Amino acid sequence: MRARVLVVGAGRIAAVHALSISRHPRLTLAGFVDPKGGHTLATDFDAALFSNWQEGIDRGKPDAVVITSPTASHVDYLLKCAALGMPCLCEKPISLEREPMLRAIEAVTRSQIPVILGFHRRYDPHRREMYFRRAEGEIGALEHMLFLSRDPRLPDREVMKHQGGMVADMVIHDLDEALWYTGRLPDRICASLSRKEDPSLKEIGDFDTANIQMEWMDGPVAQISAARRAAHAFEQRLELCGPLGKLVCEDPRISVVSVDSDKGTTSSRRFSHFSDRYRDAYAAEMDNLAGILTANAEPVCSLNDGLMAFELSQRVSAVARTMTAD
Repeated sequence: MRARVLVVGAGRIAAVHALSISRHPRLTLAGFVDPKGGHTLATDFDAALFSNWQEGIDRGKPDAVVITSPTASHVDYLLKCAALGMPCLCEKPISLEREPMLRAIEAVTRSQIPVILGFHRRYDPHRREMYFRRAEGEIGALEHMLFLSRDPRLPDREVMKHQGGMVADMVIHDLDEALWYTGRLPDRICASLSRKEDPSLKEIGDFDTANIQMEWMDGPVAQISAARRAAHAFEQRLELCGPLGKLVCEDPRISVVSVDSDKGTTSSRRFSHFSDRYRDAYAAEMDNLAGILTANAEPVCSLNDGLMAFELSQRVSAVARTMTAD
């Protein structure tokens, strides 16, 4: 029998997770909880739509929950899941504030429910191959990490007002991945934030370009170059260097077919959106959830990982404030 998964929220990422659930051989969609709508998404997936949490629990009868609601509600739903002993996947971030985050972690720890945090790069097969090949010693001790992150376009201005800023929303993925390799916070941080693409972001106190350097005294150095607009598409490249060589994760493309002619070489475009680029990662998240429900698997990414990424994002933002000229 397939495990029933209730999706809280009915936005873009809810649709991504619902698609993964609908395609998974061990899961089935129990419906959506959304007090403000969600009719189109429910219709698209031929699924039930519940107006509130309690109705979703009572009528949807889920075995697990996927939390994709607005960030401000994540802690509330995590507390509800903890009270019911309900395994769940929560989209990042847990919260934009430390105290609510700690409250959620304490409740989840006390209830002993397994919770997956949706840092999707940890689930991406290409990034996982990088991680394990480095762990197996293919390049020797890790000395240098280089992250290149480019979003295709700036988010909607109203959305940006509630994301906590570029570091907390976008760059935190690079920070989490660096922590995945090192397991602890860096000893030194140097960071700058700027507005190269849209100076009017000053009105909401946000930025569109970030350059960050981090150093672990007994480990690697890391460089992050990030921008919120790139005409050539969605780009996320990673290099890992060591004394025995270098591992490189290039961006996958829409097609693996390229053309060579007397005019040069032409290849397919990169994916233009994270939901397409990381489709396999989102499917792997659901596979992790299914393993938790049916085979006592452990979360690949936990709330404690989210807390550490939050701590690092706070430190980066604090350092950048002292180096960024308005």
